[in-house]
Amino acid sequence: MSSHSLIWAAVPHNSDGVVFQIRIVHGLQRFHVSRRALEDAFDLEPRASDAKQLQHFYSHLTRILARAGEKRSICGSDTVPLQAADFASTSKESYTSSRHAMA
Repeated sequence: MSSHSLIWAAVPHNSDGVVFQIRIVHGLQRFHVSRRALEDAFDLEPRASDAKQLQHFYSHLTRILARAGEKRSICGSDTVPLQAADFASTSKESYTSSRHAMA
């Protein structure tokens, strides 16, 4: 797991993804992973329930926290959105490194 610690995570009232808060350095930062990002980047089935979205979030927690820490390394008062594109480079990097390891 990354050096960032999860404080809380919840599905917002509109059932769109997961909002979570992590400790960054000496402060707290909120992030939002939309349902669309969970579907596109982590293969969440369409129209998944709130509980399923949260379960999917926790099953990919390490990767999500790592990307969140890279996107915002100093805390602020805003909620930072994480999009599917934020995770695309991670997928390509792991695919490339796997291919390189096989060669």
